[in-house]
Amino acid sequence: MTPHVTHKLREFGDLECDSEAWLLRLTQSNVMTVPPRVDLLRQGDCTGPMYILIDGWAIRYKILVDGRRQILSVLLPGDIFDINGFMAKSMDHSIASLTAVKLAELDRDTMDTARNQFPDVEKLLWCDMHVSAAIQREWSTSLGQRTARERMAQLLCELFTRQASANLCQGKTCAFHLTQIELAETLGMTPVYVNRTLQDLRREGLIQLENRTLTINDLPRLEQLALFDPGYLRICESDGGTGANKETAHVL
Repeated sequence: MTPHVTHKLREFGDLECDSEAWLLRLTQSNVMTVPPRVDLLRQGDCTGPMYILIDGWAIRYKILVDGRRQILSVLLPGDIFDINGFMAKSMDHSIASLTAVKLAELDRDTMDTARNQFPDVEKLLWCDMHVSAAIQREWSTSLGQRTARERMAQLLCELFTRQASANLCQGKTCAFHLTQIELAETLGMTPVYVNRTLQDLRREGLIQLENRTLTINDLPRLEQLALFDPGYLRICESDGGTGANKETAHVL
């Protein structure tokens, strides 16, 4: 089975056969399984190795001194973290498993190997880092400018589109492992208002959310509500890339 990381990187450009085989070997070496809600890296600890997230969901978060938590990003199958972690002496945030996760640990020479032997992979990994930064900018814009309804709709559109690019969607349906409390910690809302907002989206026929599964009934309407432009998820896409929009267009 083609690993999700390969599907994801192909969104940004072409992969040579030997490069794809190397990525496959990476996902099959030094594999570990971690239970749900376990810190993989902790704020203040020394930085750790790089990982490929093979299965499951994880989150980045920060804790204030009074215990309040802000979720900074959601890591999905196919994501690589932390590519540039070796540049810092210590973690300025934490990374935790949200579900049970399967990880492949990468050694510090991985980027050097990509640079020297698989330049197409190195280019696509830089594209992936660029898109990760674009996601952070979009989340900052949401917190500062979007309404609560728009923030919720934007997050749902983004998580669906990202999973589509990694070949993780079934038609209009994808996994969704954030609780209402975790949504509140992500979107700067109270859990009560999260519940109210989700109920509104359900009543309007835009989504179904049950049993850790999200179904988007009308993606164009949800994107319109969210003021969602998926271009930030495909900043580095070449003309030969598949594009997540092409993945979703035929199923909606």
